[in-house]
Amino acid sequence: MADTIEIIKDKIKEVAFKKVGDTDELIKSGILSSILVVDLATILEEEFSVSIPFTEITPENFSSAELIKKYIETKTN
Repeated sequence: MADTIEIIKDKIKEVAFKKVGDTDELIKSGILSSILVVDLATILEEEFSVSIPFTEITPENFSSAELIKKYIETKTN
């Protein structure tokens, strides 16, 4: 199976049509708008079989692929 961060970066590319690095800023840079962040969260819920409450879709959890990976790991462990 592909590495978690690679899956996340692929999903970001699917919703934002941009290739990103592990630590690229996603929200402040405008790569992900508020709507795209919610779309991404929905896709990640399905991909990783987790539940992501709307209140947890925050810059602290979703501002880079690396932070998203850490957040997803808290949901799967």
